[in-house]
Amino acid sequence: MVPPTPAVADLPTDGLVVRTRTGEVTPMDGGSATSALAREADRRAARERTITVVAIGATLLAPWLLYVLPGPLTPTFYLAIVVWAIAWYAVGVAARRPSPAWPWWLIGAGVLARFCGLIAAEVVPHHPVLPESPLTVALAIRLVSFPLLVAGLIGIVKRSGPFRTQGIVDGLAVSYGVGTIGWLLVLAPYLRALSGAERALAFVFVIADLTLLTMAVIVLVVAIRHTAQALVGLASLLFVAGDFLWGVDSGAHPVGMIPTAGPGVIVLSGYLFLAIAAGHRSTAVRRQEPQGELPAGRLKMALFGAATFAYPAFAVFAAVEKRPIDPLVDVAYPVAMTTGFCFYLAVRSAGLARDAYRREQEQAAQAAALGAALAEQQALQGQLTYRALHDPLTGLPNRSKLTDALDGTLADARRPEYADRPYALVLVDLDGFKDVNDTHGHPVGDELLIQVAARFTAALPEGTLLARLGGDEFAVLLTDADTEHASMIGRRLTEALWGPFRVAAHDLYLTTSVGLYVGTGPATPSDVLRNADLALYAAKGGGKNQVVGYRPELRTAHLEQVELLAGLRRAVAMGEFVLEYQPVVDLVTERISSVEALLRWDAPGAARVSPADFVPVAEESGLIVPIGAWVLGQACVDATDWYSRFGISVAVNVATAQLRDPEFVTTVLGALRFSGLPPQALVLEITESTMIAATAAETEIVVARLQQLRSRGIRIAIDDFGTGYSSLSYLRRLPVDILKIDRAFSMEGPEGADSEDTALTKAILQLSHSLGLSTVAEGVETAERADVLRELRCDRAQGFLYSKPVDVRALDALLEAPHSLSSR
Repeated sequence: MVPPTPAVADLPTDGLVVRTRTGEVTPMDGGSATSALAREADRRAARERTITVVAIGATLLAPWLLYVLPGPLTPTFYLAIVVWAIAWYAVGVAARRPSPAWPWWLIGAGVLARFCGLIAAEVVPHHPVLPESPLTVALAIRLVSFPLLVAGLIGIVKRSGPFRTQGIVDGLAVSYGVGTIGWLLVLAPYLRALSGAERALAFVFVIADLTLLTMAVIVLVVAIRHTAQALVGLASLLFVAGDFLWGVDSGAHPVGMIPTAGPGVIVLSGYLFLAIAAGHRSTAVRRQEPQGELPAGRLKMALFGAATFAYPAFAVFAAVEKRPIDPLVDVAYPVAMTTGFCFYLAVRSAGLARDAYRREQEQAAQAAALGAALAEQQALQGQLTYRALHDPLTGLPNRSKLTDALDGTLADARRPEYADRPYALVLVDLDGFKDVNDTHGHPVGDELLIQVAARFTAALPEGTLLARLGGDEFAVLLTDADTEHASMIGRRLTEALWGPFRVAAHDLYLTTSVGLYVGTGPATPSDVLRNADLALYAAKGGGKNQVVGYRPELRTAHLEQVELLAGLRRAVAMGEFVLEYQPVVDLVTERISSVEALLRWDAPGAARVSPADFVPVAEESGLIVPIGAWVLGQACVDATDWYSRFGISVAVNVATAQLRDPEFVTTVLGALRFSGLPPQALVLEITESTMIAATAAETEIVVARLQQLRSRGIRIAIDDFGTGYSSLSYLRRLPVDILKIDRAFSMEGPEGADSEDTALTKAILQLSHSLGLSTVAEGVETAERADVLRELRCDRAQGFLYSKPVDVRALDALLEAPHSLSSR
């Protein structure tokens, strides 16, 4: 038999490349070749994303370059960049549609409020909200931005998925450390320099910024692996940093109220980071929570320690210097922050205790499970020993026990006294068992195998070794049995399955194919199994439900097929395949309307191999999947120019294995996307045998895939129509656009236009017209036959009368010729 079909991912595909007319080569290497073109399109999209990120990074550096260059950053240009960033942010959120979207829109509203505060500061810089109040309209609008931003960040954290409380608490702890140190070193001196209502207002803004800082740190801690969320947290940190520098450094805003100096550029970078975050593709992706908890790092522990001793150190310093203590600045905030830190310690300790208890319970459960497992292992030892040599479903000996028995039989055959005693190995394969599994399910199939094993056991002499090798394959080992006796045993096994099997209220019928090998004298187990397997393969290939004995010529044919398969693998690796195209002509205009892509194999130093010889081997070995993917890609690339210039579509034959491949739809759409060929310019041709040989379940899957492709505009054709025996039953179910009438009906019959084939062709054409299907007659070789088809209202024709299959250049010449392909 042909060696087992390898996985598609293991097939050599290095030599399969798609070449464009400009000479660009795309290799279909690595992994599954069926989706290579789709992967190449994805690589192009990735390169485009990289270029976009680089461009955004360049725009992000622009304000800093303008700042360091001679001359200040003008307020007008500053406001223009802010307007662009806010607009880009809104467009990004609307396009990405994060779920939920309200946190992002709250952040956008907060940013817009900050911007409106800048405009108000420029238009009415000193207009108070209330008479004699330090709170101006600009500051009031800016103050509104803080709750909006904080609420949006809270929603961002919740939107990250099922987050861990300890992650949020860790963010609070880091904020506590940074906030306490910053308060004592920077903010407290700044507030002491103020007095009265101005200090109270500054205190409110400082608390608002610290709250925003806390949420920004929490977002970075919880969502650090989510690009868009990390950018939002970083933008918020830039807002806080710019606010602190702008408020503390009185010389940081030299031009009006628009902060165009260093702090203003920091805030401007925050606006741009928000714009980038909204446009990033991860905005609409929920972050996957990492497994487990990360340990507290040294930096976080250092912040904890510094924050713990910062306020006591300040109190000692104030006592030594006899410095007065301000209740608001020196007591209220530090006490509140210390209370929060204590709350953190309590929550953290409770979490650690809960984790320790949970781990203790898990370890106890694991210890109990381990003890139970050891007890079960001893109890199951006997069952495992039995199952090692027997099939668990039928109770028959398995392959291992058959191999042991065959080794013993062959060892006896090497002894002189048994040298002339024949032995036989009979392999049995159930015909149609896969259909039972697909139609009725595996439980019915298992029960059917049990009944089959019982019938086989009853049909064999007592003491005969009957083994189940796996799936629906059985074996019988006979000692002291000649060819006649072995053939009689094979017939018994086939006759044992003649009656129906009653399974789950169904009457099921099976046949069996039997291959047998009879030998004498020394031999190896692999030789015996191989020869019996070759005979079984011949029985199945010869029509099934028969007994076939091994003959030496079976091995010769097998070696030829193995050699052809090796050549096919080399052809795939070296790229020895080419495509030729045969025109399809409109019978009314006699102009080319489409072409059919035909696969050719030109082996170096040898004659061209016929597709009738290598295509069946490619289908059986699985190589047809990568080869078919290459044909699709190359044909689409070649046809792009023909369609754009002449409106010529291309038809590509699709094998059964391709239709059953889960990646088939991706392969077709990837080929169209890679080549730029419109879907309506591609026709996929399938044969009647593809549908007739498939099970009901496979047919449903194939029909669904064809309907999916047809919904994209791709047309479906039935090739060699009229040769199958179930054609009409499938026409109403399949998403078909075109019928290609087999050449057996298109060639001239012995009685001319009145032949039986002409009558059948007329019936097929009438059927297709009634179903609204287009028709193509294949194998048209005479002008008389073309006239008959034209009178019968056949749409198009294909055959040597018009052109043999030609390569790309020859087809270019045919298409550019001013005259039609006349059949007269």
